Amino acid sequence: MYDVVEIYISFLEEKEREQRTKQLNTIFEQEKSGYRIVLGEVTPITNDAEIETIEQAAATPYDSVNQHISKALAHYADLKNPDYENSVKEAISAVEAMCCVITGTSGRQATLGKAIKKLEESGIHIHGAMEKGFESLYGYASDENGIRHGGKDFKSVPPEDAKFMLISCSAFVNYLIEKWSKVENN
Repeated sequence: MYDVVEIYISFLEEKEREQRTKQLNTIFEQEKSGYRIVLGEVTPITNDAEIETIEQAAATPYDSVNQHISKALAHYADLKNPDYENSVKEAISAVEAMCCVITGTSGRQATLGKAIKKLEESGIHIHGAMEKGFESLYGYASDENGIRHGGKDFKSVPPEDAKFMLISCSAFVNYLIEKWSKVENN
């Protein structure tokens, strides 16, 4: 049934899609469904604040960031064959892309570890503990076999880890945009 809903939503014009999504989410909520429609995907994320965070991060002026968030959600929300490893990879890649947009970093320098350290040069101060926290999340995505790199000891990412990374990375993208807009407006 949820596949039919996704197909139906995908054929609507943008304005009507927004209206129908709202209506369907209201019905899902009334029926106590464990799902909501987010960015055209039926997903097991039902918290309004989490949904808003993801939608905001997928609607930035930066296509690369939007695509990574949308792909992360699509991998997470696939009800038949969820791909939590790629959801985590795409979510952290959205943060990496946002840092690279801000710092103008590209090529070999376009890694989250390097770009996050250059944020200060772009006028964005992030508390050291917060910076280390995101470097650690990047480390999790990079070091855990099967997420960003292959390995002989593949470990599956549990759904709660993928959800955490999707929402946390979306929130961090939104945070970076807000910090950067203050720098640009001065």
